[in-house]
Amino acid sequence: MRNFTKMALLVAALGTSAAALAADFSGAWARDASRSKSAPYPNYWLTRSPGIGGGNPNAPFIVRVQQSATGVVFTHPQLPQRSYTTDGKARMSRADSGLVQVSTTAAMAGDTLKVTTVQPYGGMPGNVTMTATETWSLSADGKELTIDTVRELPAQTQRFTEVFKRQ
Repeated sequence: MRNFTKMALLVAALGTSAAALAADFSGAWARDASRSKSAPYPNYWLTRSPGIGGGNPNAPFIVRVQQSATGVVFTHPQLPQRSYTTDGKARMSRADSGLVQVSTTAAMAGDTLKVTTVQPYGGMPGNVTMTATETWSLSADGKELTIDTVRELPAQTQRFTEVFKRQ
């Protein structure tokens, strides 16, 4: 019985340590244009809404992140707001175009957040599939947020990195 109690206490302590290590992405972040290569908005040609796509991708702007124990809300001035549940389960939603379904999976892994989105590319069901994987990480001092994006299409793989400084 003592061994069971010791094991339970060890597991609880490790669980607490793992939770303490999880990164907190909450806050306002200014984009560092000199160190960033933005991922172009993939549905710009479909939506053409004011404030979405287009514009100057190198213009300075602030993104806002609200993180809770179960999710992340990402507000970007040039994109629609994103809400992610970080339990590692795929969730279906409408693409920004409204025409197709998108599968999004988000999970915290220690000090990183990984968001994978799979969607038909081209706006219509039956088109090619695009898989976009974002990996969010913080610098050791917590003052910089880096979002590495890899987009996989049948014809190519695209890579983008954006760096943000905490405000």
